[in-house]
Order: sequence, then C-alpha cells, then structure tokens
Amino acid sequence: MALSRSARVVFDTLLPASAHPQLPLGVLDTRFDAFYDAFARETTPLIRNGLRLAIFTATWVAPLLIGTRPPLRRLSLDERERALEAMASSSNGLLRQLVVLLKLVAALCYGADRRVREAIGYTRERTA
Repeated sequence: MALSRSARVVFDTLLPASAHPQLPLGVLDTRFDAFYDAFARETTPLIRNGLRLAIFTATWVAPLLIGTRPPLRRLSLDERERALEAMASSSNGLLRQLVVLLKLVAALCYGADRRVREAIGYTRERTA
C-alpha cells in the first residue's frame, strides 16, 4: 500500500522536520515510505482499514473541527497541527483513537531510525 499524497501530509504534520532543535529529521526523512508500505502490507486487515480510515478522517474531518474547509493539505502547517490536535482532543472517542493509530505508526518508524535515536541520546546496542 503506497503512501498517498494525503497520507504524506498527515504524517508530515504529525512529525515535521525541524520541529525541535535536536531533531532536524521529520518522519518523512526516515524511509517512512518503505516502512509504511511494509507495515500496511503485513498488518492485519483491521489495522490496515483503521489506518485508511484514520488518514481519510484526518484529511477530510479534522479541518472541519477547526472551522476550515478540507482537505488538510490546503492548510498551513499551523492550521494542520491545530486540526489534528482538535481531532486528538475531540469528545468523540473514535476520532481520538484514530489519531493514536496515526501516531503509533509514525512513532514506530521514527523511533527505529538510528539518527533519531542518536539525536535523543539513545544509542544502546541491541542484544539478542
């Protein structure tokens, strides 16, 4: 499952490049396309469909939560962040859980990147 244009916007909003001085890399700088393709292909159908729903909802519903027209990609980074935050803090539990799924997928790839781990001081070697 290739990373769509909408998905790229959603994940880039969650973990953009240069969001923190110690972390110049964004999630899209960490081979996220390959990770996402493998994750979506190998996960269960329930999670795969949930991920599609999460991206769709972030793209088309989240902007409505802050009173702007969708899709998410037409908004500035600040507006996109506010829209996803509104989705994450919604009174609707399903909307909140969809954001959790998006963050989980982004974090799995981001935290696995050696450069990210080095930037945060986590350089412990793996043991078998």
